[in-house]
Amino acid sequence: MSTDKVVVSDTVRITVKFKDIDSSGNEVDLSPVPPVPVIIKDSSGTTVNSGNATSVSSSVYTYDFTPSEADTYTVKFTGTLSSGNNIVVEQKLYVSSTAEEYRPTITLKADESITFAPDITPLYIDPESLLSYFPDATLLEIGEIVHNYSLEVKEIYGLLSTEDGSSLNFTMLEYIKAATACDLSRTYGYGGDDEVSLKLGDLNITNRTIPRNVVTRSNATTWCQIAAALRKEMLAARVGPRGILPKGLPGKSSGTDGKFIDPDTGKIVYLSDLELYGPGRKVPEGDDPMPTRGLRKYD
Repeated sequence: MSTDKVVVSDTVRITVKFKDIDSSGNEVDLSPVPPVPVIIKDSSGTTVNSGNATSVSSSVYTYDFTPSEADTYTVKFTGTLSSGNNIVVEQKLYVSSTAEEYRPTITLKADESITFAPDITPLYIDPESLLSYFPDATLLEIGEIVHNYSLEVKEIYGLLSTEDGSSLNFTMLEYIKAATACDLSRTYGYGGDDEVSLKLGDLNITNRTIPRNVVTRSNATTWCQIAAALRKEMLAARVGPRGILPKGLPGKSSGTDGKFIDPDTGKIVYLSDLELYGPGRKVPEGDDPMPTRGLRKYD
């Protein structure tokens, strides 16, 4: 019968399985050498029953026990391996009667809900580092926000999936922390950060958020302003000056003789090398890298 609720004079079958953990963290079955002795003691430590367990398989053994009194019993199985090492398996057996009921001494006082969040990776900072600032928030709520901003940093810097946050610089980690705190402060800020005042006797201190055009680390007063300043620094670190290219030169006239028609007068304008380059310098038109300027004769 089940060992969850045992009553006096009921026969309960106690089942154990001998196993161990290998170097890879996997469970492996162990096969003790028969016989496997069993000792049952009551709450005072007195042995009330003993014998040998029955083998179900090489690693699974059972033992039948019929308690005569309501009490808390300790059932001890001892298995001996071929190497000579002993493996001891103990478990508690709570036996009740119609007049009194025995239950485990360690029980939950109230219903407990356990929430699992296995898919929040990457997680570049520990959510518990923000729990002291926002004690009313849950670790799951903080972790989800940290995960969102970790993804943003990952996309900005093109980080690999193997990155765990240990090699990130100060600005990146502080941005994730400040941005997460900014989101949490909207829910758990209790009054906002627009103005905070403190008065002690004649001393009056007021911290007021002043409108500003540029937010930096030096003038930021809230979590959101700190996050904005750090994000701007991160984006600035990811960009640089583009290659400077010379502006395209105007195209040459279709002719090869260098003549140009003045649109105002309709006359042909010629510019000599002397006028263009000065005295003593003559450059053949084929070697001239500059196109025809098209200067009018009265310029």
